[in-house]
Amino acid sequence: MTPLALALAAGMRRLCAAAMAVAGLAAVLMMALVTVEVLGRSFFNVSTLIADEMGSYLLVTLTFLGLAPTLRDGGFIRIDVYRACARGRGRALLDACIVVLAIGYTATLDWYLWGLAANSYRLGTTSIQVARTPLWIPQGIMAVGGTLLLAELLARLALVVAGAAAEPATPARTEL
Repeated sequence: MTPLALALAAGMRRLCAAAMAVAGLAAVLMMALVTVEVLGRSFFNVSTLIADEMGSYLLVTLTFLGLAPTLRDGGFIRIDVYRACARGRGRALLDACIVVLAIGYTATLDWYLWGLAANSYRLGTTSIQVARTPLWIPQGIMAVGGTLLLAELLARLALVVAGAAAEPATPARTEL
């Protein structure tokens, strides 16, 4: 494996860990906010007035910042019929093609996410809720998550081109 591929993988490992920490914090904050809202409404007949809006933004944070770490850990659902039949160079070529297609899709999505956030910032667009949250903030978080996913895909492509497997050694598996 090349030093560049290894350096990219190591850098992405650190970025994914940071993104996952922020996503975990968003989950905890969302839980706390909903708990406060439920307890306030149930026992004190008061509302925060922002729980649904902020909970939605925290869910966006959790989802988009969790994309790259989920890819890294092998947590995405994948239909593996054709890939399982391929061996050797054919499998490596198929892996490279899959990653290139994912890079194209993610780059396009990320381009539009950054454009959306920039337009919201430029126009001063805010939510229609009580908090009047500037929409570039949650949209920017979506764009950052998309960029992290794109960077993870590029690191994966570097590893595939260098001869490593496209999937982690121990993918996350959930048995039902």
